[in-house]
Amino acid sequence: MRLLAFIVGLLFSQTVLATPDTLFLLRHAEKRDGINPNLSQAGQARAEHLVSILKDNKIKHIFSTNYNRTLETVKPLSQELDIVVTHYNPRQLTALVKQLKTLQGNTVIVGHSNTTPQLVKLLTGQDVTINEDQFDKLFVVRGKSVQELSSN
Repeated sequence: MRLLAFIVGLLFSQTVLATPDTLFLLRHAEKRDGINPNLSQAGQARAEHLVSILKDNKIKHIFSTNYNRTLETVKPLSQELDIVVTHYNPRQLTALVKQLKTLQGNTVIVGHSNTTPQLVKLLTGQDVTINEDQFDKLFVVRGKSVQELSSN
């Protein structure tokens, strides 16, 4: 009986402590003006290009804020990989981090110029920046390390 309890406890602790293999964090692609804008033509092209960058990375989960520009950024990837996009609240990043730590598999998270750096900081303790006119930064997080790439 003790052995069974030990095994159940071990399995439960591994699930709770599991972390995604690799997190790919990025800001939404170029957008039009206005409240809750859609992507511009350049943004649509970048969203399509993200598929070629990320499709072979064994992505299992895709997260996005519930805004047109973020959802449109991951839509081509979501369709290519047949993965349903999970919405998250950009004002509750700590809750998102807790959720991410329960997942297994590579994960894409699309946010904004202010929330993506905050999320990288919560995950790794490292500071990164995205200027208001930058749409090409892709942060790759493995454990506590972060690597900055360009999505061009």
